[in-house]
Amino acid sequence: MHKKLTEEQVTKLFAFCHKNEIYAYDLQIEIVDHLASSIEEQWQGNPELSFGWALKNAVGKFGKTGLKKLEYKLRRQLKQNFNRILFSYLLDYFRWPKLVITVAVFLSVFTLLQFTNNNFRILLFISIPVSLYSIYYHFFIFPKKLDINITNNKKFELIDYLKNINARIGSVAQLPFILLMASNDVSSRNSNTIKMEILIAFLFSLLLVFLYGHFFFLPQKIREYFYKNYSEFAK
Repeated sequence: MHKKLTEEQVTKLFAFCHKNEIYAYDLQIEIVDHLASSIEEQWQGNPELSFGWALKNAVGKFGKTGLKKLEYKLRRQLKQNFNRILFSYLLDYFRWPKLVITVAVFLSVFTLLQFTNNNFRILLFISIPVSLYSIYYHFFIFPKKLDINITNNKKFELIDYLKNINARIGSVAQLPFILLMASNDVSSRNSNTIKMEILIAFLFSLLLVFLYGHFFFLPQKIREYFYKNYSEFAK
């Protein structure tokens, strides 16, 4: 029977991560798993090797700054995983049946643009509610429905990522107005009104789909993942 780590030794591995300034618990778990596998692999060949020397050898495999590099890699991997989820969500709105929603939004914006010669006013009419709702989201919706409160003051990279989504709402709230100004500038120099209105309607449709995905769908997926894997740390 192969020699295995005791609970006390596993606790020491978590403490070792903390000592090396790796504070996020979800990243610590991954790193402890790497270290534990390396230590137990060494014990298969040399059961008499002490835990201290086995840990030193395991860390040596990562190099002088290997643990921090591994932390960075795990952090980037976590974000990439959820970015892929968001990208898949966006693609769904260009496939049946959700394509119907995208087309409906596009036609609504395009129809509004057709009813007036002043596209700027129409786009402003659309942009202001989107931006006001973004502010409402930041102060009321996210804290009450999407945020996750942690017990024991534990730090999670996943939670930081979730909170950064809410922190970006200020910048994203400006996107409709940036698109508004850009489309107005291009329209003033372009005589082909129909093509411009089609482009503007498409960009606004894409923007609205992205905003919902980024600020509702993605946080909900993060919550589901967290409660599935770390529910004991949620209040």
